[in-house]
Amino acid sequence: MPYYAVKAVDNSGRVVSRAIEADNEVQLLSFLEFLNLTPIKVSRRPELLGKVQKTLHFRSVKRKDLIDLFENLHLLAQSGVPLGVGLWDLAEDMENPAIKDMLHDVAYRIQSGLSISDALARYEDVLGSIAVNLVRIGEETGSLDRVFKDISEHYARIEDFVSKVKQALIYPAFAVFTVTIALVFWLVYVLPKLAELFKGLNVQLPTITIVVMNISEFVKEYILYISAFFVILTVTILLLRKKNERFRYVTDKLFLKVPIINMILYNFNYAFFSEYMRLLVSAGVSLYETLQTLEESFHNRVFKRAMASMKESVSGGSSISESMRRTQLFPSLMLRMIAVGEETGGLDDQLDYLARYYYNKLDYITQNIAKIIEPLIIITVGLFMAIIMISLLLPIYDLISQIGAQF
Repeated sequence: MPYYAVKAVDNSGRVVSRAIEADNEVQLLSFLEFLNLTPIKVSRRPELLGKVQKTLHFRSVKRKDLIDLFENLHLLAQSGVPLGVGLWDLAEDMENPAIKDMLHDVAYRIQSGLSISDALARYEDVLGSIAVNLVRIGEETGSLDRVFKDISEHYARIEDFVSKVKQALIYPAFAVFTVTIALVFWLVYVLPKLAELFKGLNVQLPTITIVVMNISEFVKEYILYISAFFVILTVTILLLRKKNERFRYVTDKLFLKVPIINMILYNFNYAFFSEYMRLLVSAGVSLYETLQTLEESFHNRVFKRAMASMKESVSGGSSISESMRRTQLFPSLMLRMIAVGEETGGLDDQLDYLARYYYNKLDYITQNIAKIIEPLIIITVGLFMAIIMISLLLPIYDLISQIGAQF
């Protein structure tokens, strides 16, 4: 779709500049009229530049903005105000300029004859594929207000979890950073001076002290190269995870085996699966389409591949619980409860219970993660200090013994 750079005048006489995506110039002029803007200058932009600018513009949209957006859409749908009019008023109250621009565009397209789901589908990368699919289903079933509320509550739950994880990791991250700085300081500054002192006194150094001194000399001499190596390694891993699907799968699988991290990842993905499946199943989406949407929504490649496998099993006639069992990824509790839900016709209730259960487990883990990691940090610091102190005290003890022998 073409992109245009527009300079226009609004009703107050203020000159504004905007980048607008439109099918053609006729639609562009119609949209500017809808916005009460009088164009001064219009120029078409290269498609690549337009896409980059659009991506950067919508990067400012955070999960909290989406929570606020869908909560307001819920209230709007409940009020009975026509969506085209209500979205315009809602856009005027939005602080985030990207959300404001999106709502103006959606309002225009609804008034032009599009459904709200088709209008929002243009912003699937911003809103998420599951949100767009739920809106489409809510529109078809006449339950838009409930769907908007479900989406808002789901994003709120995710935001609460992410904020708790970040808060819980502040102490461990600070502790690791402090220990690393202390280690580098000892290796680069303190130990070389002590090494010179021992050499000047002609003290015979024990093996552990020689090893520590050699490590110290190596780090001091190649500190810049070591730093550059870790920076390049980090960038390389991030690029490979982004570009190479096989590497992304392998690293995601490794993360699922790392202690503590795997507890967070497994419980989060179980809760994510249960929550999204509940939303889609209760909205009347078929299991095949539900798994297709989940496959597109999972970031973890292990779970994404599991969704693809489950989708094939379900299309072949297997039950959802049986297809889950074949992946060997889900715990017996989930398999048992989903099997019961399928047999009794209460699958959405079972999924709701599972979603709350795993979110509660996540909440407990995030509240106690500092207590879990703290012993590991204490042991690591203790071992480091023990090695340093032993390597320093042994030659000092030998030196004192030699002096004592002379008297």
